[in-house]
Amino acid sequence: MTDTRPRLLLVEDEATISVALGRLLDRWGFDTLAARTVSEAQALLACVPVDLVVVDFRLPDMRGDDFLSWLQQEYPELAQRSLFITGDYGETALAAIEATGRPYLLKPFELGIFVHELRALLDPAGGPKTNGRSAVSARTDISAA
Repeated sequence: MTDTRPRLLLVEDEATISVALGRLLDRWGFDTLAARTVSEAQALLACVPVDLVVVDFRLPDMRGDDFLSWLQQEYPELAQRSLFITGDYGETALAAIEATGRPYLLKPFELGIFVHELRALLDPAGGPKTNGRSAVSARTDISAA
């Protein structure tokens, strides 16, 4: 882990979500790097140490589960500190995410739960994880950042 503020790589192609989450995560004590594509994420990972990765399932150049497979090969410890976010409620997408064994949250998600999940990834002994379905308890407008 790095310094006192964990560095998070957010791989999210929707600019408004990426910017809003970056601002909010900064307030919650995270340094956030943003990538809009898997190619950008891979380039960042090659030069910058990262503590956590948050991956949108639907990306323009690769699905999030395929990116996770790459991450498991190249950065296996980091892959264990990854979390999916998605607005795709389809059976195929959810089955693909669940097959990875990684936690996920469905958009829109409560920001407090999101931060709790990120902190739990930094401290695996910190308690139970959600599967995303039970985590969605309230709508939060992340564009208001």
